[in-house]
Amino acid sequence: MKRFGKVIIGVAIFLVAIAFSILLWITRPEAAKKEEIITLPVVEYMTVSKGEEVFQLPSQGIIQPDRRTLLSAEVGGKVVEVSPLFETGMQASKGDVLVRIDQTDYEAAEAQAASTLAEAEVNLASEEAKADQAMRDWKRLGNPGEPSELLARKPQLKSALARVASAGAALAKAKNDLERTTVRAPYDGVIASTSTELGNYLAPAAPVAEIYTIAPFEVRLPLSVDSAAFLRSNDKGDPEGTAEIRATAAGKTRRWNAEIVRSEGEIDRATRSLYLIARIGEAVDPSGIEIRPGLYVDASIPSRPLPDVAKIPFGAFRDLNEVVVIDEDNRIDFRRVTVIHREGNFVYVSDGLKEGEKVSLTELPDLVAGMQVDPSPAAIEATIPSTSISE
Repeated sequence: MKRFGKVIIGVAIFLVAIAFSILLWITRPEAAKKEEIITLPVVEYMTVSKGEEVFQLPSQGIIQPDRRTLLSAEVGGKVVEVSPLFETGMQASKGDVLVRIDQTDYEAAEAQAASTLAEAEVNLASEEAKADQAMRDWKRLGNPGEPSELLARKPQLKSALARVASAGAALAKAKNDLERTTVRAPYDGVIASTSTELGNYLAPAAPVAEIYTIAPFEVRLPLSVDSAAFLRSNDKGDPEGTAEIRATAAGKTRRWNAEIVRSEGEIDRATRSLYLIARIGEAVDPSGIEIRPGLYVDASIPSRPLPDVAKIPFGAFRDLNEVVVIDEDNRIDFRRVTVIHREGNFVYVSDGLKEGEKVSLTELPDLVAGMQVDPSPAAIEATIPSTSISE
């Protein structure tokens, strides 16, 4: 009986546990159901706007004078006079005397030539008189026809004429040699260097000084072959336009306008560059800073107007010629484009983008074509300066 009672108690406890478990299951709380929310990455975009653009082609160069001349002695002799202007950096006007060579020998040569000319002229006058007398004698004696050239003294007269011409040429040369003993400034310019001094002996063609023009100045500007293709040109195909020249000194940037006057014609094979020559008419900017030869300058040359071009921030590029575009379904795609020029933080694109397309400006990791994003327009009006001239 005792064993039976224990079995009954065990079964009862088991049934109670089952009943309690069922009660807990029936009275359990219901969990709130929530819909799954997918978060899309937010990207900023700009809308492509294509139009006519003018961009700046960068270059650099060194200021050079428009003309630089090496003065040489045209005759030999001792330097007997040197002008106070004959110093490096001094300015001389056209015709100013810089150096005089001893004129003694040349004055004597001029006098000798003048004497020889006078003698030749006297001899010519005598031969003319003799020839005239010979003709009168021939006619007085009643000889028929014309006398021979020898009787008419034509050879003697021709010789006398030749001696006068020779003596005249010798006198002209002597005068020129005397004039060449004075070395003068050929134009308004600055003495760049001197090569002689008082008391020196100069041989013919010996260097005397180097001089360059005060203004205008020129600057030689290299452009790559690719950049040169965007230059403005005239009807003959020669480059034209105006370049802005800049020089920085003492923390300030000075600017001058330079006219492109010509190119050097051929391409430098070592650098694949075309060299332009720009002329600066005004050597002083409004701040009073003067251009001098040897000054290093930067330059900006405006391109010709290019139609149907889009200006895109450089940050929009995944590599040198690929951008991310957003389609109408807000899905991204990768687009290869044709870049024609980069200027600062902006790139000019000629092909690959359409008017009104959205270009992503946000860098995202692990981009996959077809990935959906949440596009947001970027405020880029203040960050992209417009160079369009279509307005």
